[in-house]
Amino acid sequence: MYQENLYLENRKVLKVSGLNCVDFLNNILTSDISKLKPLETIPAALLSPQGKVLYDILVSLEFQNYSEDKSILIEYDLFCENELIKKLNIYNLRKEVKIGKTNYYVHVSINTKCSKNSLKDKRFLNTNVNINRIYYEKKPINSIDKSYTSNWYDLIRYKNCIPEGTKEIEINTTLPMEINLDLLGGISFEKGCFIGQEVNARIKYKGLVKKKYVPVHFKNKDFSFSNLDKIDNKIFLKKEAIGEVIALSLNEEDDVWYGIAKIKLSQLYLFEENNKLECDFFGSKMKINFLKYMLPLPRKI
Repeated sequence: MYQENLYLENRKVLKVSGLNCVDFLNNILTSDISKLKPLETIPAALLSPQGKVLYDILVSLEFQNYSEDKSILIEYDLFCENELIKKLNIYNLRKEVKIGKTNYYVHVSINTKCSKNSLKDKRFLNTNVNINRIYYEKKPINSIDKSYTSNWYDLIRYKNCIPEGTKEIEINTTLPMEINLDLLGGISFEKGCFIGQEVNARIKYKGLVKKKYVPVHFKNKDFSFSNLDKIDNKIFLKKEAIGEVIALSLNEEDDVWYGIAKIKLSQLYLFEENNKLECDFFGSKMKINFLKYMLPLPRKI
């Protein structure tokens, strides 16, 4: 099922360097960049002033430079490359740091010894899998796999409710706590202000989030990838629309579809109380699979 290295052609890497690069990023991103350790990558996001996710990213120390003069690597979705660079340059008012593209190719692997420069993906810290990211300067020929249905990486992400990129996190629409970024170690409310911090601090401490991303699965032999662009992605419970499917991938070994759904928190309480409860999607019974790190669900104060 698992390829040694899987090349992610939709992921690229920026480099932010300069004496003040850590402080610069710490003032605008959700994560505490000052606590970054070598050979790990942590989730973060650049938010709008209204607290919505503009760009979800992964942040790491450049593995060739662990000195005090740190350089930071930012992995991002290729689709938003120009907008992300433009936004970072807007905040770089005094030009204290240098922001530039790299020639790194992004790969993922479950082999912890796949490379001396492999980065442990901290989003999977509370799961039963280890995902390592490797940034190669050359694209290994044997690592290319463009078959979407055999993409084990998506299956692992969906089973553990870890969305990634603009196809799964709509720009300037979604709150970071809706995608569980706080639970995945992607927000620090202790470090001080960041863009959108005030809005999200109020949401966190008063329990005002209204929707949540959750992992789901269902079995339907009549469903295929060709259906994804043709059907209504709404999920129902007793004929009431309670949410929508965000992403799906087929596990060909057990013929089960796994995915991520965004569902109203008020309805998720019912599934938290009754783990046998199922919802309806495309004529199938869909199961919500709460992970330990997601429970208990937040309550309004």
